[in-house]
Amino acid sequence: MEDNRRYYSLDALRGIMMMLGIVLHGSQWYMTSPPGGVPIPTDPATSPVFDVLMHFIHSFRMPLFFVLAGFFTSLLVDKRGIRGTYVNRSKRILAPLSVSVFTILPLTILGALAFIVSARFGTHQVLPTEDQIKIIEQEMVAAGMPAGEPSLGHLWFLYYLLYFYLTIPLCHYGLKMVKGVQPGIDKCLASPFFFLVLGALTSAALWPFRGGVLFEGFIFIKPHLPSLVYYGSFFVMGYIIHHHRTVLESFVKYLPWFVVISIVLFPLAMITTANEFEAGTVTDEIHGQAVLVNAFLTWSLIYMFMGLFLRFLDFASPWILYISNSSYWVYLFHMPVISIAAWIMLPFDLPAELKFLIIASGTTVVCFTSYHYLIQNSWVSDLLNGLKFKQPWPWR
Repeated sequence: MEDNRRYYSLDALRGIMMMLGIVLHGSQWYMTSPPGGVPIPTDPATSPVFDVLMHFIHSFRMPLFFVLAGFFTSLLVDKRGIRGTYVNRSKRILAPLSVSVFTILPLTILGALAFIVSARFGTHQVLPTEDQIKIIEQEMVAAGMPAGEPSLGHLWFLYYLLYFYLTIPLCHYGLKMVKGVQPGIDKCLASPFFFLVLGALTSAALWPFRGGVLFEGFIFIKPHLPSLVYYGSFFVMGYIIHHHRTVLESFVKYLPWFVVISIVLFPLAMITTANEFEAGTVTDEIHGQAVLVNAFLTWSLIYMFMGLFLRFLDFASPWILYISNSSYWVYLFHMPVISIAAWIMLPFDLPAELKFLIIASGTTVVCFTSYHYLIQNSWVSDLLNGLKFKQPWPWR
């Protein structure tokens, strides 16, 4: 049956997940212990607050985004068919990615490189020297990062979506084949105990990653198979959820359960991940603990946030519409802005929390102001959203 409902709550949730990139990427410059395999230099001012923020947001943000991407892709297939969906996604994902690679990505690399070189060598320069580049490359290779691989930076998620769209025919026809047993599948998915199945499957997909967390491998042009499998599983699950929408009611019904589960699992996830990174010799037992706890934490947070938004934000409002329409631009543009802002703040002797507030709030103002006055009624909005807008500020 065609789905004609407007999911205001899930639109808002998708927008918030994209905008959390400002918090996540602002936090990375002020961590006391950057994750293993990602040897980024940090600001001299650091705080454990940002280690907690990074682990928390990273636990659910992109998995939840891909669940929502799968959900809305299935909705689009219902409305336009497979061919129409591919045409639409070529316009909304492939075209913006192609343009961004030659516009936003160079600015992002320049800002990040200026910060990394200045923080690593105690300078405040925009362009690195050849010797500095060699030293940074050697340190990254020593930490396990691939040498000489071109990076897509924060645009990697668009790139991965293109791969996930290749699964659309398989998802579409696979679900049609089991249509006769839909009531049984509905009942299974709506059970709170299906959470255990999802956690077990995600644990298997997480096994290749150190510390049971995905901080490496996926930002490069060469596809990283373990990352594709991990994130692709969430996309497929989102596609399935749209075909069995009764599960949305269970997210709301069991919301208190998953709030409690998330509160319990989050500190355990940080402890087990830290134990693995700090262990001299990593055993299957140490790694297995980190993988299991992080996998179940991811799904408990997905259940929790979907339940919260479906319960409290499933209505039309100027704020929800504005967030939904602006989030794509804000995500694309925030990374060069926040990197350059972090570089500007590097020489100042201020607490890490204050520096973060300055760069995060400044980036938010720049991104939304540029969207409001330059983007929403331009060809860029037409490229990203398929429409031009003339929305007033939501508080008006």
